[in-house]
Amino acid sequence: DFFAGSGTTGHAVWDLNKEDGGNRKFILVQLDEEVQDEEIKKEFPTVADICIERLRRVSNKYKEDNTNQDLGFKVFRLKNYE
Repeated sequence: DFFAGSGTTGHAVWDLNKEDGGNRKFILVQLDEEVQDEEIKKEFPTVADICIERLRRVSNKYKEDNTNQDLGFKVFRLKNYE
């Protein structure tokens, strides 16, 4: 997904895997687009930060539920982009 936004695609993939025991993978891409809402921006300065936090929370929730699936993910950041 080349517009990861808040991480909906990743969340949905994990939901489907949990539901049917699948082993689907995903790649999310989100540039460090600045958050417009000033209150949200205090905690999450970029849209990518929102996505990362959502995936962390979903992963932690599924681990508490003893879901036996791969919930790991990696974050890569570009130093400069145009």
